[in-house]
Amino acid sequence: MPTPDTDIVAPLHDAVGDALRVAGFHDGTEWHVEYMREDVREAYGDASIDDIADDLVLDVLSSPRQESLYDLGSLQATSRLFEDGLVVHVPTDERSGYLVSLDTGSDATGRDVVDVVRDATE
Repeated sequence: MPTPDTDIVAPLHDAVGDALRVAGFHDGTEWHVEYMREDVREAYGDASIDDIADDLVLDVLSSPRQESLYDLGSLQATSRLFEDGLVVHVPTDERSGYLVSLDTGSDATGRDVVDVVRDATE
């Protein structure tokens, strides 16, 4: 099983370069930030990061329902496209997973992020 000790930062940097904003791992509501670019760190406080971890757990818990609604196989990740960035959540089990955030200027896709995370954690 992947752990916060799994290095996803180096392969993500190789794949997306300076577009990488955040890479982290959550296990339940415990959050392990593996990488956070300085400008992003200044924008978020510890309480905001805890709220994001809570939201990610809800995301993982909703996966079985989403899989039953769409005839597309197992849910490998969720992505959210915002005006200033892309957030990809790659679940690893029922209560844990990786969050990766990129700037919108990146050529990388959500699928690219999933592939890098899966390769690094297998």
